[in-house]
Amino acid sequence: MKVVRLAAYFWIIQITSATSFCTTPNGEQATCVSLPECKILFNALQTRKKGAIEFLTNSHCGPKQQAPMVCCGSEAYPLPTNLLPNRSICGQPSGDDKVVGGKVTGIWDFPWMALLKYRKTNDGSDAGFKCGGTLINNRYILTAAHCVKTNSQFYLDEVRLGEWKISSEKDCAEAEDLSMPECADPVINLKIEEKITHPRYDQRNGKNDIALLRLEKNVDYTDYIKPICLKVSEAPEPEPKLEMFVVGWGATENSSSSDYKLKLKVPLVPRKVCNEKITTLGNIESDRICAGGEAGKDSCAGDSGGPLMHLSIGDLYVEQRWYQEGIVSRGVGCGYLGYPGVYVRVAHYMNWIVENLRSF
Repeated sequence: MKVVRLAAYFWIIQITSATSFCTTPNGEQATCVSLPECKILFNALQTRKKGAIEFLTNSHCGPKQQAPMVCCGSEAYPLPTNLLPNRSICGQPSGDDKVVGGKVTGIWDFPWMALLKYRKTNDGSDAGFKCGGTLINNRYILTAAHCVKTNSQFYLDEVRLGEWKISSEKDCAEAEDLSMPECADPVINLKIEEKITHPRYDQRNGKNDIALLRLEKNVDYTDYIKPICLKVSEAPEPEPKLEMFVVGWGATENSSSSDYKLKLKVPLVPRKVCNEKITTLGNIESDRICAGGEAGKDSCAGDSGGPLMHLSIGDLYVEQRWYQEGIVSRGVGCGYLGYPGVYVRVAHYMNWIVENLRSF
């Protein structure tokens, strides 16, 4: 009996040591496993790309054994620049990020969401919030080019961060345990130092509908203001079964702007189907993604420039993170059955994004 207990003890020790924690080169908390067990690194190695080999070399963990041990997370390529936050900072889920339908978010959910405020050209008066965007580091907002290249009636003036309920001076939400309400920090409104639109943006068909906004100063991260994670340029296109979500204050089923930040799950649509449904935007290629098409469940005009996101798969050893896959670009109305929305595919433009970030 003692022999059995002793064997079980050593078996538990062996399992514990085999599943040790580690940190990937991108700062993601993950698990140290043998290379063949880590499909994402093993498959990337087969491509023989320089970035994959470099990442794999820097992913070594654990003692030197016959089978190499690697820190196995959700990525296989290094971040393209130190100007983007690593995975220990960006895309952190709040713990209540379950998106079911068009419902109000928690006060702390999706802290990378930005609202873009406009003014009337003729008199400078307030024209309201007409677009969204995402905070990608402590100085830059990612949005759509059509949100920056506006018509002659309006101009983009400033960015708001940390918002939840637009009409309230102080955002507070009732706690589930009926204790004192939870109140967010005050919002911050920032002027825009530089507007950078893609040089080949085509307003007619929405090609290259991507832009960056450099804020007037760096922002401090808080519980209510944090950046989202971006994919590396080598990232493959999202798999059809991957669950996608949109967040924003845009037009709702009632065709009116929402006072609260909303969250919504949308299905990916195959490119072939998308091209058959939408014929006014030219050929939809690998630089764009289609999603939505369920009646009443699509992002609308007020969400323009906002994110199409997914939550990475996590487990006991790998932390989940929110990644931005797309930018809300074009569609045919709002929530029309069978007609998906069109999104700029962010990974396709990562080189352009990195080239236009600066620290000074």
